Amino acid sequence: MNDTKNKFKENVRHVSIRKKTASRICSTQVLYGASFSNYDIDVLINSYVVNYLPSILEELKLKDLDYELLNTIIKGAHKNLLKIDGIISKKLSKNWSIDRLSETEKSVLRLATYELLFERKFKKLTLINEYISIIEVFGGSPDFANGILENISKELNEN
Repeated sequence: MNDTKNKFKENVRHVSIRKKTASRICSTQVLYGASFSNYDIDVLINSYVVNYLPSILEELKLKDLDYELLNTIIKGAHKNLLKIDGIISKKLSKNWSIDRLSETEKSVLRLATYELLFERKFKKLTLINEYISIIEVFGGSPDFANGILENISKELNEN
């Protein structure tokens, strides 16, 4: 667990975006939990905020996070899950299906895809770098995530 804590600290960027980074980390954890449960997404978010958020904030030395971003990307990714999974699936090689990805990888890629293609509030390079750091913290392959997210981001130019 200490390795994960150290990676969190190493991957947290300067103060001006720390709240957004924390929001994306927490969103990944909530969406991951949602993949194992049929609870309403609002119940899962509230449960996370009450039970887990205080320790995350303490670890990241933050007083708060960007709750609007947290709620927007979790609910948006959850609501558009089938569409997002279709987009991700198209970017995987023929020998891979989305079912072969870990739940963590799926959660990170779903959130990143949602922000890249549906929200479009932040620069694509910023989002890709942020989510690559998050997937690395949770033990996924940053090179794999980068390839998928770069391919997904090309849809921004096509639309």
